[in-house]
Amino acid sequence: MKKYYLKYTFEFVVIFLGILISLYFEQSRQDRVERERKNNSIEQLIKIIDQDLLQIDNFILLQQFSLESSNKLYDNLRYNEKLSEDKIIYHISSVGRALKSFFPQEGIFNQLISSDLIKRIESETLKSRLFKLFNEDLKRHDVHTKEYDEFFLSFNYKLSVNFFLEHNWKTDASDVNQIEILKYRFNNSFYNSDEFFGNLIEARKNISAYLTELQELKTKYSDLKSLCIDEVN
Repeated sequence: MKKYYLKYTFEFVVIFLGILISLYFEQSRQDRVERERKNNSIEQLIKIIDQDLLQIDNFILLQQFSLESSNKLYDNLRYNEKLSEDKIIYHISSVGRALKSFFPQEGIFNQLISSDLIKRIESETLKSRLFKLFNEDLKRHDVHTKEYDEFFLSFNYKLSVNFFLEHNWKTDASDVNQIEILKYRFNNSFYNSDEFFGNLIEARKNISAYLTELQELKTKYSDLKSLCIDEVN
């Protein structure tokens, strides 16, 4: 009996260990597959971050261009700096172009959340930064963008009404002909009015605030990219 007992015990242990080993290798395989999926998503996120950083850099240049134009108009009105009507209209159009704003891409982050792959991220700092950027910073940016857009839509409508201004804008900061004036009728009384000057002051304030926000977003995106690279490496 003892002989059979030892035999069956040994067979049971062998079978049990075989099952444990099989489960271990299957779990390891599943972990490897999930880790690869997570890394692929992070690598896609890095590409999106690069695209967004290029977009942010481009809009920083455009907003700086608009701020320079608003400063030239401010100096012209406040200190009677000499500008031709053509130059005034060009700079007015440039200020109006500050309406153009940065739109982040959130698809990969939403994919990480919906697929639970974000739980596979090892860096707690990366996870917290991802949630903060996409659930707080970009939502706050969206609110601010809507506020800026509301002002600049009204500002540009007034330009159309008072100057009959027709113009084309380009968003490529490397293009030397970023602004094309098609037609206008100069309205000296409106240009020198308190209403226009007040709008110009508000435009300068909004552009400066948006530039600060873009610079902060650029820093956060750059930090996030570094964390993503560390995660996949």
